[in-house]
Amino acid sequence: MSRPIELRVHPSAMRANLQRIRQLSLGASVWAVIKARGYGHGLEAVVDGFAQADGLAVLDIEEAVFLRDRGWTKPVLLLEGAFDHDDLEEAHRLGLDMVVHTHEQINRLFARYERSESKGTLGRIWIKLNTGMNRLGFPSASLPWLADRVEQMRRLLPGGVGMMTHFASAEDAEGVHLPLRLFKAMTTRLDRHPDEPLSVANSAAAFRHSDARLGWLRPGLALYGASPLPDQTSQQLGLVGAASLRSRLISIQSLEAGDAVGYGGRFVAKRSMRIGVVAAGYADGVMRAAPDGTPVWVSGHLCPLVGQVSMDMLTLDLSRHPSAEVGAEVELWGQALPIDTVAKHCATSAYELMTGVTERVPRRSSDG
Repeated sequence: MSRPIELRVHPSAMRANLQRIRQLSLGASVWAVIKARGYGHGLEAVVDGFAQADGLAVLDIEEAVFLRDRGWTKPVLLLEGAFDHDDLEEAHRLGLDMVVHTHEQINRLFARYERSESKGTLGRIWIKLNTGMNRLGFPSASLPWLADRVEQMRRLLPGGVGMMTHFASAEDAEGVHLPLRLFKAMTTRLDRHPDEPLSVANSAAAFRHSDARLGWLRPGLALYGASPLPDQTSQQLGLVGAASLRSRLISIQSLEAGDAVGYGGRFVAKRSMRIGVVAAGYADGVMRAAPDGTPVWVSGHLCPLVGQVSMDMLTLDLSRHPSAEVGAEVELWGQALPIDTVAKHCATSAYELMTGVTERVPRRSSDG
Protein backbone atom coordinates (compact mmCIF):
# COMPACT_ATOMS: atom_id res chain seq x y z
CA MET A 1 0.00 0.00 0.00
CA SER A 2 1.32 3.44 -0.90
CA ARG A 3 1.75 6.15 1.70
CA PRO A 4 -1.73 7.59 2.40
CA ILE A 5 -1.27 11.18 1.29
CA GLU A 6 -2.63 12.87 -1.82
CA LEU A 7 -3.74 16.18 -3.24
CA ARG A 8 -7.32 15.72 -4.40
CA VAL A 9 -7.95 18.24 -7.15
CA HIS A 10 -11.53 19.29 -7.88
CA PRO A 11 -12.06 20.56 -11.46
CA SER A 12 -15.74 21.17 -10.70
CA ALA A 13 -14.69 23.70 -8.05
CA MET A 14 -12.44 25.42 -10.60
CA ARG A 15 -15.38 25.67 -12.97
CA ALA A 16 -17.55 27.14 -10.20
CA ASN A 17 -14.90 29.70 -9.26
CA LEU A 18 -14.45 30.73 -12.89
CA GLN A 19 -18.18 31.24 -13.15
CA ARG A 20 -18.10 33.34 -9.98
CA ILE A 21 -15.44 35.57 -11.55
CA ARG A 22 -17.56 35.90 -14.68
CA GLN A 23 -20.45 37.15 -12.53
CA LEU A 24 -18.22 40.08 -11.56
CA SER A 25 -16.68 40.70 -14.94
CA LEU A 26 -19.35 42.86 -16.57
CA GLY A 27 -18.56 41.25 -19.92
CA ALA A 28 -14.77 41.31 -19.55
CA SER A 29 -12.76 38.40 -20.86
CA VAL A 30 -10.89 36.18 -18.39
CA TRP A 31 -7.34 34.92 -18.44
CA ALA A 32 -7.14 31.99 -16.00
CA VAL A 33 -3.66 32.28 -14.50
CA ILE A 34 -2.14 28.80 -14.22
CA LYS A 35 1.54 29.55 -13.57
CA ALA A 36 3.49 27.33 -11.14
CA ARG A 37 1.78 24.31 -12.70
CA GLY A 38 -1.65 25.60 -11.87
CA TYR A 39 -0.69 26.98 -8.45
CA GLY A 40 0.45 23.49 -7.52
CA HIS A 41 -2.75 21.76 -8.63
CA GLY A 42 -1.29 20.24 -11.80
CA LEU A 43 -1.64 21.35 -15.41
CA GLU A 44 -3.88 18.51 -16.53
CA ALA A 45 -6.49 19.35 -13.90
CA VAL A 46 -6.52 23.06 -14.67
CA VAL A 47 -6.94 22.52 -18.41
CA ASP A 48 -10.08 20.61 -17.50
CA GLY A 49 -11.24 23.01 -14.80
CA PHE A 50 -10.70 26.18 -16.81
CA ALA A 51 -11.81 24.89 -20.21
CA GLN A 52 -14.33 27.74 -20.47
CA ALA A 53 -11.79 30.50 -19.78
CA ASP A 54 -11.11 32.88 -22.66
CA GLY A 55 -7.39 32.23 -22.34
CA LEU A 56 -4.76 30.72 -20.05
CA ALA A 57 -1.81 32.67 -18.64
CA VAL A 58 1.49 30.90 -17.92
CA LEU A 59 5.01 31.78 -16.85
CA ASP A 60 7.17 29.14 -18.52
CA ILE A 61 7.34 28.26 -22.18
CA GLU A 62 7.15 24.57 -21.17
CA GLU A 63 3.68 25.19 -19.73
CA ALA A 64 2.60 26.73 -23.03
CA VAL A 65 3.95 23.72 -24.95
CA PHE A 66 1.94 21.42 -22.68
CA LEU A 67 -1.26 23.36 -23.36
CA ARG A 68 -0.86 23.32 -27.12
CA ASP A 69 0.05 19.62 -27.06
CA ARG A 70 -3.14 18.99 -25.09
CA GLY A 71 -5.17 20.67 -27.83
CA TRP A 72 -5.76 24.09 -26.24
CA THR A 73 -6.43 26.37 -29.22
CA LYS A 74 -7.55 29.53 -27.42
CA PRO A 75 -5.07 32.26 -26.43
CA VAL A 76 -2.13 31.50 -24.16
CA LEU A 77 -0.37 34.44 -22.51
CA LEU A 78 3.33 34.29 -21.61
CA LEU A 79 3.23 36.49 -18.50
CA GLU A 80 6.89 37.51 -18.34
CA GLY A 81 7.53 37.27 -22.05
CA ALA A 82 10.43 35.53 -23.73
CA PHE A 83 13.57 35.19 -21.65
CA ASP A 84 15.83 34.49 -24.64
CA HIS A 85 15.92 33.90 -28.39
CA ASP A 86 14.82 30.26 -28.10
CA ASP A 87 11.76 31.22 -26.05
CA LEU A 88 10.86 33.81 -28.66
CA GLU A 89 11.10 31.27 -31.47
CA GLU A 90 8.91 28.83 -29.54
CA ALA A 91 6.37 31.58 -28.78
CA HIS A 92 6.04 32.19 -32.53
CA ARG A 93 5.68 28.48 -33.27
CA LEU A 94 2.94 28.16 -30.66
CA GLY A 95 1.17 31.41 -31.58
CA LEU A 96 1.32 32.81 -28.05
CA ASP A 97 0.23 36.16 -26.71
CA MET A 98 3.32 37.62 -25.07
CA VAL A 99 4.12 40.33 -22.54
CA VAL A 100 7.01 42.68 -23.19
CA HIS A 101 8.36 44.67 -20.25
CA THR A 102 11.98 45.57 -21.14
CA HIS A 103 13.82 47.41 -23.90
CA GLU A 104 15.74 44.20 -24.60
CA GLN A 105 12.59 42.17 -25.24
CA ILE A 106 11.27 44.72 -27.71
CA ASN A 107 14.62 44.98 -29.50
CA ARG A 108 14.84 41.18 -29.72
CA LEU A 109 11.34 41.05 -31.15
CA PHE A 110 12.10 43.62 -33.84
CA ALA A 111 15.36 41.88 -34.74
CA ARG A 112 13.47 38.67 -35.38
CA TYR A 113 10.95 40.32 -37.69
CA GLU A 114 13.75 41.90 -39.70
CA ARG A 115 14.86 38.42 -40.78
CA SER A 116 13.11 37.38 -43.96
CA GLU A 117 13.29 33.70 -42.99
CA SER A 118 11.12 34.23 -39.90
CA LYS A 119 8.33 31.71 -39.59
CA GLY A 120 5.30 31.53 -37.34
CA THR A 121 3.44 34.40 -35.80
CA LEU A 122 2.60 35.66 -32.36
CA GLY A 123 -0.84 36.39 -31.06
CA ARG A 124 -1.02 39.77 -29.35
CA ILE A 125 1.88 41.66 -27.76
CA TRP A 126 0.98 43.07 -24.33
CA ILE A 127 2.89 46.18 -23.26
CA LYS A 128 3.41 46.05 -19.50
CA LEU A 129 3.41 49.43 -17.77
CA ASN A 130 4.83 50.04 -14.30
CA THR A 131 2.30 51.89 -12.15
CA GLY A 132 3.91 51.41 -8.75
CA MET A 133 4.69 47.72 -8.27
CA ASN A 134 8.26 48.50 -9.41
CA ARG A 135 9.12 44.99 -10.47
CA LEU A 136 8.41 44.65 -14.19
CA GLY A 137 7.16 47.08 -16.77
CA PHE A 138 7.95 50.38 -18.44
CA PRO A 139 7.84 53.46 -16.17
CA SER A 140 6.52 56.84 -17.25
CA ALA A 141 10.05 58.00 -18.06
CA SER A 142 10.26 55.37 -20.83
CA LEU A 143 7.16 56.53 -22.66
CA PRO A 144 8.86 58.73 -25.30
CA TRP A 145 11.06 55.78 -26.35
CA LEU A 146 8.19 53.31 -26.00
CA ALA A 147 5.67 55.31 -28.03
CA ASP A 148 7.72 54.97 -31.21
CA ARG A 149 8.14 51.22 -30.66
CA VAL A 150 4.46 50.68 -30.00
CA GLU A 151 3.62 52.41 -33.27
CA GLN A 152 6.08 50.12 -35.04
CA MET A 153 4.44 47.09 -33.45
CA ARG A 154 1.03 48.21 -34.70
CA ARG A 155 2.38 48.22 -38.24
CA LEU A 156 4.52 45.11 -37.96
CA LEU A 157 2.66 42.59 -35.82
CA PRO A 158 -0.50 40.98 -37.17
CA GLY A 159 -1.84 40.21 -33.68
CA GLY A 160 -1.71 43.82 -32.60
CA VAL A 161 -0.98 45.14 -29.12
CA GLY A 162 -2.66 45.36 -25.73
CA MET A 163 -1.66 47.20 -22.57
CA MET A 164 -1.48 45.91 -19.03
CA THR A 165 -0.29 46.62 -15.51
CA HIS A 166 -0.18 44.86 -12.15
CA PHE A 167 -1.43 46.34 -8.87
CA ALA A 168 0.64 46.14 -5.71
CA SER A 169 -2.21 46.64 -3.21
CA ALA A 170 -5.48 45.74 -4.92
CA GLU A 171 -6.81 44.22 -1.71
CA ASP A 172 -6.94 47.70 -0.10
CA ALA A 173 -10.00 49.91 -0.44
CA GLU A 174 -7.98 52.65 -2.17
CA GLY A 175 -5.34 50.31 -3.56
CA VAL A 176 -5.97 50.75 -7.29
CA HIS A 177 -7.13 54.36 -7.57
CA LEU A 178 -3.78 56.09 -8.11
CA PRO A 179 -2.19 53.25 -10.15
CA LEU A 180 -5.28 53.01 -12.37
CA ARG A 181 -5.28 56.75 -12.95
CA LEU A 182 -1.58 56.60 -13.87
CA PHE A 183 -2.19 53.62 -16.15
CA LYS A 184 -4.91 55.41 -18.05
CA ALA A 185 -2.71 58.48 -18.43
CA MET A 186 0.15 56.32 -19.72
CA THR A 187 -2.04 54.55 -22.27
CA THR A 188 -3.25 57.94 -23.48
CA ARG A 189 0.35 59.06 -23.98
CA LEU A 190 0.92 55.88 -26.00
CA ASP A 191 -2.03 56.87 -28.20
CA ARG A 192 -3.90 53.69 -27.39
CA HIS A 193 -6.44 52.76 -30.04
CA PRO A 194 -10.01 52.03 -28.88
CA ASP A 195 -9.82 48.41 -30.06
CA GLU A 196 -6.57 47.68 -28.19
CA PRO A 197 -7.46 45.67 -25.08
CA LEU A 198 -6.45 46.38 -21.50
CA SER A 199 -5.68 43.98 -18.66
CA VAL A 200 -5.26 45.19 -15.08
CA ALA A 201 -7.38 43.24 -12.59
CA ASN A 202 -5.99 40.38 -10.54
CA SER A 203 -8.23 38.41 -8.14
CA ALA A 204 -8.31 41.10 -5.48
CA ALA A 205 -9.08 43.88 -7.95
CA ALA A 206 -11.81 41.81 -9.59
CA PHE A 207 -13.63 41.45 -6.28
CA ARG A 208 -12.91 44.83 -4.71
CA HIS A 209 -12.73 47.38 -7.55
CA SER A 210 -15.39 47.49 -10.24
CA ASP A 211 -13.50 50.23 -12.10
CA ALA A 212 -10.59 47.82 -12.63
CA ARG A 213 -12.67 45.18 -14.44
CA LEU A 214 -11.38 46.28 -17.83
CA GLY A 215 -10.85 44.22 -20.95
CA TRP A 216 -9.19 41.01 -19.73
CA LEU A 217 -9.23 40.03 -16.05
CA ARG A 218 -6.25 38.02 -14.78
CA PRO A 219 -7.47 36.10 -11.71
CA GLY A 220 -5.23 33.55 -10.09
CA LEU A 221 -5.74 32.81 -6.40
CA ALA A 222 -9.54 33.16 -6.41
CA LEU A 223 -9.87 30.59 -9.19
CA TYR A 224 -8.41 28.02 -6.81
CA GLY A 225 -10.87 28.84 -4.04
CA ALA A 226 -8.88 31.09 -1.70
CA SER A 227 -9.87 34.61 -0.73
CA PRO A 228 -7.71 37.42 -2.15
CA LEU A 229 -9.14 39.84 0.45
CA PRO A 230 -7.94 39.96 4.07
CA ASP A 231 -11.35 40.96 5.44
CA GLN A 232 -13.53 38.41 3.63
CA THR A 233 -13.41 34.63 3.61
CA SER A 234 -13.61 32.43 0.56
CA GLN A 235 -17.09 31.37 1.63
CA GLN A 236 -18.22 35.00 1.82
CA LEU A 237 -16.92 35.56 -1.71
CA GLY A 238 -18.69 32.48 -3.04
CA LEU A 239 -15.52 30.51 -3.76
CA VAL A 240 -14.92 26.77 -3.42
CA GLY A 241 -11.62 25.07 -2.56
CA ALA A 242 -10.16 23.56 -5.72
CA ALA A 243 -7.94 21.03 -3.95
CA SER A 244 -7.79 19.11 -0.67
CA LEU A 245 -4.52 17.95 0.88
CA ARG A 246 -5.53 14.63 2.45
CA SER A 247 -3.84 11.94 4.51
CA ARG A 248 -4.70 9.51 7.34
CA LEU A 249 -3.81 8.76 10.93
CA ILE A 250 -1.07 6.12 10.89
CA SER A 251 -0.52 5.80 14.64
CA ILE A 252 -2.00 6.83 17.99
CA GLN A 253 0.09 7.39 21.09
CA SER A 254 -1.05 7.71 24.71
CA LEU A 255 0.72 10.39 26.72
CA GLU A 256 0.82 11.15 30.42
CA ALA A 257 1.33 14.56 32.01
CA GLY A 258 4.91 15.66 31.40
CA ASP A 259 5.45 13.60 28.23
CA ALA A 260 6.76 15.51 25.21
CA VAL A 261 6.00 15.06 21.51
CA GLY A 262 8.34 15.24 18.55
CA TYR A 263 11.71 16.85 17.88
CA GLY A 264 12.86 19.22 20.57
CA GLY A 265 9.91 18.40 22.81
CA ARG A 266 8.13 21.60 21.82
CA PHE A 267 4.79 20.37 23.14
CA VAL A 268 4.56 18.87 26.63
CA ALA A 269 1.35 17.22 27.78
CA LYS A 270 -0.29 18.75 30.86
CA ARG A 271 -2.58 15.74 31.32
CA SER A 272 -3.26 12.29 29.95
CA MET A 273 -4.09 12.54 26.25
CA ARG A 274 -4.18 10.72 22.93
CA ILE A 275 -1.89 11.91 20.14
CA GLY A 276 -2.63 11.14 16.49
CA VAL A 277 0.22 10.77 14.03
CA VAL A 278 -0.49 11.88 10.43
CA ALA A 279 1.44 10.84 7.33
CA ALA A 280 2.23 14.40 6.23
CA GLY A 281 5.29 16.53 6.82
CA TYR A 282 7.37 19.36 5.48
CA ALA A 283 8.73 17.18 2.68
CA ASP A 284 5.13 17.06 1.44
CA GLY A 285 4.61 20.80 1.71
CA VAL A 286 3.18 21.16 5.22
CA MET A 287 4.83 24.20 6.74
CA ARG A 288 7.56 23.23 9.21
CA ALA A 289 6.82 26.48 11.04
CA ALA A 290 3.16 25.58 11.64
CA PRO A 291 2.53 26.39 15.31
CA ASP A 292 0.75 24.41 17.97
CA GLY A 293 -2.98 24.94 17.57
CA THR A 294 -3.02 24.93 13.78
CA PRO A 295 -6.32 23.19 12.93
CA VAL A 296 -6.45 19.86 11.12
CA TRP A 297 -9.68 18.16 10.07
CA VAL A 298 -9.97 14.54 11.25
CA SER A 299 -13.08 12.73 9.96
CA GLY A 300 -15.43 15.56 10.82
CA HIS A 301 -13.63 17.10 13.81
CA LEU A 302 -11.07 19.90 14.04
CA CYS A 303 -8.05 18.79 16.04
CA PRO A 304 -5.08 21.05 16.88
CA LEU A 305 -1.57 20.34 15.73
CA VAL A 306 0.88 19.80 18.61
CA GLY A 307 4.64 19.52 18.40
CA GLN A 308 7.14 20.19 15.65
CA VAL A 309 6.19 19.20 12.10
CA SER A 310 8.80 16.72 10.91
CA MET A 311 9.81 15.65 7.41
CA ASP A 312 7.21 12.91 6.99
CA MET A 313 4.81 13.24 9.93
CA LEU A 314 2.94 15.62 12.18
CA THR A 315 1.09 15.07 15.43
CA LEU A 316 -2.36 16.10 16.65
CA ASP A 317 -4.21 16.38 19.94
CA LEU A 318 -7.21 14.04 19.59
CA SER A 319 -9.01 15.30 22.70
CA ARG A 320 -11.80 16.73 20.54
CA HIS A 321 -12.17 13.42 18.70
CA PRO A 322 -11.88 10.64 21.29
CA SER A 323 -13.21 7.99 18.91
CA ALA A 324 -10.57 8.60 16.23
CA GLU A 325 -8.63 5.48 15.26
CA VAL A 326 -5.75 4.58 12.99
CA GLY A 327 -6.90 5.00 9.40
CA ALA A 328 -9.13 8.01 10.08
CA GLU A 329 -9.17 10.43 7.16
CA VAL A 330 -7.34 13.72 7.64
CA GLU A 331 -7.50 16.98 5.69
CA LEU A 332 -4.71 19.51 6.13
CA TRP A 333 -6.67 22.06 4.08
CA GLY A 334 -9.25 21.98 1.34
CA GLN A 335 -13.02 21.77 1.13
CA ALA A 336 -13.66 20.70 4.72
CA LEU A 337 -11.06 23.09 6.17
CA PRO A 338 -10.55 26.30 4.13
CA ILE A 339 -6.96 26.97 3.15
CA ASP A 340 -7.31 30.60 4.30
CA THR A 341 -7.93 29.41 7.87
CA VAL A 342 -4.78 27.32 7.92
CA ALA A 343 -2.72 30.06 6.28
CA LYS A 344 -3.77 32.55 8.96
CA HIS A 345 -2.67 30.20 11.74
CA CYS A 346 0.68 29.72 9.99
CA ALA A 347 1.18 33.48 9.43
CA THR A 348 1.46 32.95 5.69
CA SER A 349 -0.73 33.10 2.58
CA ALA A 350 -2.79 30.56 0.71
CA TYR A 351 -0.39 31.08 -2.22
CA GLU A 352 2.46 29.55 -0.24
CA LEU A 353 0.44 26.57 0.93
CA MET A 354 -0.91 25.80 -2.55
CA THR A 355 2.38 26.07 -4.38
CA GLY A 356 4.31 24.40 -1.57
CA VAL A 357 2.79 20.93 -2.07
CA THR A 358 5.75 18.92 -3.30
CA GLU A 359 6.04 16.60 -6.27
CA ARG A 360 6.13 13.49 -4.10
CA VAL A 361 2.47 14.04 -3.20
CA PRO A 362 0.25 12.35 -5.83
CA ARG A 363 -2.34 14.58 -7.52
CA ARG A 364 -5.67 12.89 -8.17
CA SER A 365 -8.64 14.46 -9.88
CA SER A 366 -11.75 14.06 -7.76
CA ASP A 367 -15.15 15.69 -8.16
CA GLY A 368 -16.68 13.50 -5.49
